[in-house]
Amino acid sequence: MPDLAIEVDVVSKILHLPKNEWVRNVIAHEAKKEIAEHKSFIAIEYAKGTISKQHLVKVLGEQEAQEIDHLLEVSKQGFKDAAKLAKLMK
Repeated sequence: MPDLAIEVDVVSKILHLPKNEWVRNVIAHEAKKEIAEHKSFIAIEYAKGTISKQHLVKVLGEQEAQEIDHLLEVSKQGFKDAAKLAKLMK
C-alpha cells in the first residue's frame, strides 16, 4: 500500500510526530471507538464465557463490569423465577 505509506509520512510531518507514534495513536483511538460502539456485544460475549472478567474490566473498567455482573445476576434470577412460576401454572 504505497499510497498509505506516503499519507502516513505527510501526516506525521504535519503533526511533527514520528510515524510510529502517530500510527499507534490512531490505532488506539480506533480501538476505543470500536469498544464504545460494541459494548453490548462485549457484555454478551462475557455472559457466554468467551471473554474473562479480567478482560472485561480492562476493556470497560471496574464500574461497568460490576454493572454487567449485576444485570446478569438479575437476569438469571428472573429466569429462575419464571421457571418456578411456569411449574406452578401447570
